Amino acid sequence: MKYRSTVLYLVVMLLICATPAFGETEVDITGQVRVRSEASDRTFEEYNQVLEYTDMRSRVTVEALIDSNTHAVIQFQDSRRLGANTAMNTPASGSLNDGKNVDIHQAYIQIDRLWSDGWGAKAGRFELNLGNQRVFGAVGWHNVGRVWEGGSGWYDEESINITGYWLKRMELNYWGYNRDFDIIGTNVTIKRVGVQMFAFYELNAFDVGLVRGSHRLDRLSLGMYYQHVYDQLDVIFNGVYQFGDIMDQTDLAAFLFTLEIGHTLPGKAKARIAAGVDYASGDDDPNDGESNTYNNLYYTGHKFRGYMDYFLSSGTAGLVDLMLRAKGDIASGWLVKTDLHYFKTAAEYIDFTGNKTTDVGIEIDGSVTTNTVAGVDLTAGASLFFPTEAFAGRFDPETGAWFYTMATVNF
Repeated sequence: MKYRSTVLYLVVMLLICATPAFGETEVDITGQVRVRSEASDRTFEEYNQVLEYTDMRSRVTVEALIDSNTHAVIQFQDSRRLGANTAMNTPASGSLNDGKNVDIHQAYIQIDRLWSDGWGAKAGRFELNLGNQRVFGAVGWHNVGRVWEGGSGWYDEESINITGYWLKRMELNYWGYNRDFDIIGTNVTIKRVGVQMFAFYELNAFDVGLVRGSHRLDRLSLGMYYQHVYDQLDVIFNGVYQFGDIMDQTDLAAFLFTLEIGHTLPGKAKARIAAGVDYASGDDDPNDGESNTYNNLYYTGHKFRGYMDYFLSSGTAGLVDLMLRAKGDIASGWLVKTDLHYFKTAAEYIDFTGNKTTDVGIEIDGSVTTNTVAGVDLTAGASLFFPTEAFAGRFDPETGAWFYTMATVNF
């Protein structure tokens, strides 16, 4: 594995050199400004203050298409909380200070046809979404969003897509031996049946505090994603199995299983009702030398486990989410969504009284979105969480509450 990174860098350089220096170029500029205000009371404590804040995300994307084949994309982004201090701990609002807050969110080269039909490649800094984002997702709800640096290549035809990718999570450039964090994977999509099969290997060789050459993480994840529509019935499935070891000491054996079945009703409302389960395994014995806790990896958590984001990670006990969902157009340009989540842990945990339990709580999410105001999408939502005493860590806990309004302008 000593020369793996060197080979990958050479591939990236080859892609860059393969880009024509001159050619017929089309340039497209797009952007988005999104402002979201939130009121949050997630603590279950009666005397804690409700937090009120507003986040704003601004993006400008410049895409050059060269000779109808090669894309050069740069996306600038500014993410901020209104009224917050700058990185230099000086006020950003109502002052003469330079916030220095603009970053390059994405910047990559993409070649649609690499010498032969069907073959393509990408290198640089880019978002990565797999399936319905239950394993890999760009977390679009977040005020920053997740991006990766690395490269990918693919073969794509009418019936199948095969994509391989290398992602650099951490580069230390250490001369003695490998101490980086790399992710190497492949994804095979069988288009006619809506199935994706994937495998990716994570190696975190950062060994500070460990024996020289030890690995903090050595994990292989194998999985499948399936989505299909049968007339008015739709099915969405994810299955993942993880194995490997942590710090060369603890063996991994964990899994994820999700299933959602929905039915779209006839009529102008396009109403859909659905039921589903999201099961992430947990560990009931942390001292047996094996970890059975599923790691949620790099998924878009807000999309799945309730909008209040209590469970972006599972915890050692894992999580079971039984859900009901409904959505529909109540009028032209008005979409209403409602989700109900019943949460339990997959394995028992010890609560604040010293008892073992799997109890967690119930969450209700609701939102309404409209595009009836010209040029802007408006959304408002509210969520309530009814915790058990065990999960809240106190007797007679308060109900958690969260509200938001959001305006999004795309241009």
